[in-house]
Amino acid sequence: MTSTATVTKTDTYDAIVVGGGPNGLICGAYLAKAGAKVLLIERRHETGGGLNTDEYFGFRLNLHAIYHLMSDIMPAYADLSLPDFGLRYVKPHVACAFPFSDGNSLLFTKDLDETVASIATVSEHDGDCFRTMWNEFAPMLEQYIIPLTYKLPLPVVDQVVEIGETEIGERLNEISDFSPIEVIDHYGFTDPRVRMALLSFSAMWGFHLEDPLGYLYPVYLCRMINAALVKGGSHRLSSALYRVFVSNGGEILDASEVTDIRSNGDSDVQVEVADGHRFGARAVASTLNPEQTFMGLVGTDNLPDDLRYAVEGWEWEERTLFGLHLGIEGSFSYRHPEPRVNDAMIAFLGIETEDDLHEHLARVDAGTAGGGEWVHVTVPSRHDRSMAPEGHELVRAEQVVLFDDDWANGARRFGDECLGLLEQHAELGRIVLRRDYPPTHIEGKLHTMRRGSIKHGSYTNLQMGFNRPNDMCSRVETPIPGLFTCGASNYAGGMIIGGPGYLGAKVIGEHLGFDAVPSYGGDA
Repeated sequence: MTSTATVTKTDTYDAIVVGGGPNGLICGAYLAKAGAKVLLIERRHETGGGLNTDEYFGFRLNLHAIYHLMSDIMPAYADLSLPDFGLRYVKPHVACAFPFSDGNSLLFTKDLDETVASIATVSEHDGDCFRTMWNEFAPMLEQYIIPLTYKLPLPVVDQVVEIGETEIGERLNEISDFSPIEVIDHYGFTDPRVRMALLSFSAMWGFHLEDPLGYLYPVYLCRMINAALVKGGSHRLSSALYRVFVSNGGEILDASEVTDIRSNGDSDVQVEVADGHRFGARAVASTLNPEQTFMGLVGTDNLPDDLRYAVEGWEWEERTLFGLHLGIEGSFSYRHPEPRVNDAMIAFLGIETEDDLHEHLARVDAGTAGGGEWVHVTVPSRHDRSMAPEGHELVRAEQVVLFDDDWANGARRFGDECLGLLEQHAELGRIVLRRDYPPTHIEGKLHTMRRGSIKHGSYTNLQMGFNRPNDMCSRVETPIPGLFTCGASNYAGGMIIGGPGYLGAKVIGEHLGFDAVPSYGGDA
């Protein structure tokens, strides 16, 4: 799309980053620290994207990202010295709790023996299966899955060959095309309550449990059990990245929407914003989704046919999330005989067996699920007192939903149903703050999350790995000279893992002649 606005002047930079979410901030911070002159342009009034924390009367609501799976193992944590800029993590020992109506429960903690013992109270056989699975997943993550998140992707066949050179790599290849159901079948789990819990680690993010994405299962199980909360709210992570960026000379133009990207060659790319101001750069990095970047900003007529076809086929998630956020005067506690349920970072309520879960998800997909069926609940103030005023608690409950439901008229009703389920399982003090957050609000606040797409595009085999967002752009460079992509729509994906921004800085730094980032676990 080409603007007809009058251009008054051109400012020039080494690099311009479009979008100030976590990946844009990471990419810009690395480049600025390496000495590049960098401008970051953000549509909203503040940077951070999904690292969003809104404060209401002393309650700090994380309306988007809250669980940080990679936390202090992502390269940016150490490379950019984020703790020196105020970042602190809270890591609850009990990660996830599944309280059952008969008084039993499943507790997944940061101690393997404790977790196995909890599972064994329901099924000794499944406790043994979990230990076996965990002991295989741990080296898969350490040797392959986590390092590969921060290395440029290889074509599928090449990556399979490379991984298959070791015994643990062969095991990873074996489960890679399994669905989550097939993964837990493979490891021999039989108890319907344990199977429900293990499948919930994928289902809570909107994944279809029949999709062949087995290589992601170790991430969403093991890293969720090791997940962290950001002390003071998720926005503290974006604030730390912001400080690194500006302290190294980076410039930020917020409340300014990019309307046009025009390439005149590898070292001459022009970016125009809504007021007609045009900026020039040797490289432009877009963290927006493929439709926004290529169809909107570059323009359909300026795309090679194969790139246009690839972008036109981009798919969004079918499932997204509804959130109910409550500020409570007094206490919040679960009515369950196991006291450690109250210590959990997340408690899953309303479903007790694998069949229950499958039936619920079928109703979600049919658009008939109610808000009182299945929620996962976090009480951030229990783990970080700065999240609520003294004498109060902050509660966040989420449920998997469809974007196309009637949220304009039904959000309050759905929230009431979620609240009803909470009241069945917990004692609540007086509600003094309530925020219903349907998926239409996700898209409304963060435009790149079209259709409430928290991962910026569906996770399917055709949109993952070397194919995210497509085989022409997954390694950051694009067929448009001087234009690069490094947002959550790129390899390795979303969920605040920091991979796309890290790889973007590496490739763009090399293009500009800056040694911007150290390699992670070897050459990328």
